Amino acid sequence: MGFKNHEHKKLPNQKDILSCITDSQIFEFYLGGIPNRPIKSPLREDKVPSFSLFYSDDHKRIFFKDFATGDTGDAFVFVMRLLGYNRITDVFTRIAADFGLTQFETKEILKGRQINSFVSKTNMVKKVSKERINIQIKVRPWNLKDKEYWHGKYGFTVKQLEYLGIFPISHYFMNSYCRIADELAYAFVERKDGLQTFKIYQPLNKEWKWVNNNDFSTWELWTQLPKTGKNLIITSSRKDAGVIKSLYPSHLLTACALQSEKTNAKESVVNELKARFDNIYVLYDNDYDKTNNWGRIAGKKLCDEHKLIQLEIPEPNGTKDISDFRETYGADITKNLIKMMIQNKK
Repeated sequence: MGFKNHEHKKLPNQKDILSCITDSQIFEFYLGGIPNRPIKSPLREDKVPSFSLFYSDDHKRIFFKDFATGDTGDAFVFVMRLLGYNRITDVFTRIAADFGLTQFETKEILKGRQINSFVSKTNMVKKVSKERINIQIKVRPWNLKDKEYWHGKYGFTVKQLEYLGIFPISHYFMNSYCRIADELAYAFVERKDGLQTFKIYQPLNKEWKWVNNNDFSTWELWTQLPKTGKNLIITSSRKDAGVIKSLYPSHLLTACALQSEKTNAKESVVNELKARFDNIYVLYDNDYDKTNNWGRIAGKKLCDEHKLIQLEIPEPNGTKDISDFRETYGADITKNLIKMMIQNKK
């Protein structure tokens, strides 16, 4: 039986989140930057700047402190207070969703309050790239089991996989700590702003299926997009985007993906894509078997915000995403389905 993307994922916790991102990155995201001097408290009405971040020698972590009230805590306590959550588990889920940590279950997150920027550009410390979790990999040769998985299910050749930045690995290193990879384990390689990052994918490992040090603003397969083209589809994963790219010439139809369905796209980036492609579509999961169809909701949100065109796999076929559809029905039927979905939107 082929792997399905809707298999149960592990719920996020503090330890697992901090193995992927730093507490500094959490503060930076929800504050809109790291302040280099006190700011007005984002947690209450404040006329005089009294809110600061500091490094706690006792906890070996970054904490916040409101000097007017004495209130203090770590990044997770801060997000709980800022966004009005009552349970710390909701905070873990919200952070995992906002940072695109796709190895965790994040779809049924409570919305919480909106995020604002509290740090001005003149009061902002530049982001330190070394704070990102350091992931390194040891590549191994392709073998028959890799062929069974990638070619047997999705029709990919080795040449196509390497073009998509997908490589088999034997080991991976997290902040110099070595882990032996599963028999089926792969690194998805991305490069943004001169920095190479990795997403480790172990399809049969429920606990460590994904390990990721991509910034949440990193687009999957961005560097493989043509300069201009007719149609672009934004999907929810590199695998889905790769399936689409394998079926059509890139000048006619290509694809890319955000870090997850919950990731927000910058307006400036979407505008750049609009200038390069005639039509832009969004094809997220059709979670027809859930009480709330989260893929449909997320896809509609992205389309409404940026005036894009939403596509959706028909429900009766029993598959939720385009890579599962390709596995079940083959290349020709998948190609015809994509063509039909686009034609129905004209």
